[in-house]
Amino acid sequence: MNVNKPEEAMTFGELLELISEQQRRLNVLEIAFSYLSFSLDEKANQLLINNLLLEAQNQNRDAVMQKYFSQLADEMARRIRPAVPPVAS
Repeated sequence: MNVNKPEEAMTFGELLELISEQQRRLNVLEIAFSYLSFSLDEKANQLLINNLLLEAQNQNRDAVMQKYFSQLADEMARRIRPAVPPVAS
């Protein structure tokens, strides 16, 4: 994109490059946020998960965003659950 002349339209290639860059930045944020559960105590983790689930039910958000809040809550819950050892036979 021509920064000196913002009135010029960006090319399709520039748009794809911008989208790619934004996706990488979002991936970094998602990964960083997913590790947050390791630095919180059990009570704080549960509070975070409960708040994410509340956001997943928030009617002011669109359905796709609600789905992502729910998925994030599920991922956080999965990370803090103690690993269940396999049953010995």
